[in-house]
Amino acid sequence: MGLFWSMERQDEAAPAIPLDGDFPLTLAAGGPDGARAEARLERRLVSSGVTSRDVENDGLVGTLFTPSSPGPHPAVIVLSGESGGVWLSLAALLASRGYAALALGYFGMPGLPRTLVNIPLEYFEKAVAWLLDTARPPDDFVAAIGISRGGELALLLGASLPAIGAVVAYAPSGVVFGPVGSAAPGESAWTRRGRPLAHLGQRNRSVDWSSIDPKRTPIVERPLYESMLRDRDAVERSSIPVEQTKGPVLLISGKADDQWPSYQLAQIAYHRLQGNRHPYPFAHLSYDGAGHALSFPYMPTTVTSYVHPLTGRLYSLGGQPALTARANADSWPRVLAFLADARRQRR
Repeated sequence: MGLFWSMERQDEAAPAIPLDGDFPLTLAAGGPDGARAEARLERRLVSSGVTSRDVENDGLVGTLFTPSSPGPHPAVIVLSGESGGVWLSLAALLASRGYAALALGYFGMPGLPRTLVNIPLEYFEKAVAWLLDTARPPDDFVAAIGISRGGELALLLGASLPAIGAVVAYAPSGVVFGPVGSAAPGESAWTRRGRPLAHLGQRNRSVDWSSIDPKRTPIVERPLYESMLRDRDAVERSSIPVEQTKGPVLLISGKADDQWPSYQLAQIAYHRLQGNRHPYPFAHLSYDGAGHALSFPYMPTTVTSYVHPLTGRLYSLGGQPALTARANADSWPRVLAFLADARRQRR
């Protein structure tokens, strides 16, 4: 699959690969004598018969993917990261593996807050209740899967909502981080019962804003977050009580993440599970040389920076494309096995 993960974008203005459906590819080979061979194929993220429908119900916004096989199906809530919107591709792929998958938006979409500020956890509680009522999963199994800030959120939901039976967190954080966007003092990314949750940036005595080089492009934010983690009191105040999760927890991180130090942040959650003797299985898959853009395998990993939709600035994701691709290929079957095991334990 090296032909696929190593693909590079030739034109920055070219449209992005559609990650919620099918897309065509052309493979070509040429020889020194001018001979040429070409083949066209279609890559499909959505199996035949999988259906999707937009969800706009009682304030909820997202897309529900349903498998083609007869139900009921185990359910997952899929959570995007700091860019907002919905993570359609992973939800579509999980539906192709037999899960009723709700790609849930929580900001940055019509009908939702524009920024990641004071998002109530009750919104996700409502989404879980809706999914339980709509999909009627066997044994009421609902997993939460998220990436980056969505990984932080997945851990937070597992710790807060007893209905969450398993958590998969890509490039996550075991501590609550602050809001993204214009926010007043004392506000947070998340609220519970109307109160903002404590976050790492509050009263942080070690934060070093000068650690970010303003002349460097793309911007590497990791040193800023590393400086914040040196304040152990702030870490303790903002740590997510992951040991309260009513099911297994799987953490996945890359050690060359430039967005934030996801390995260290995931280790905070791992050590908390370990220290509190979490009664369910838990594991941390960490990968040398992998960056922030962890996901399912065999998609291009050569794009190692992105333009943030809120700030308009270019940020580094980090990682070596080949090693990020290897991490994705290794972790994906383990994610599927983890979910299958979690379902069996729920019975």
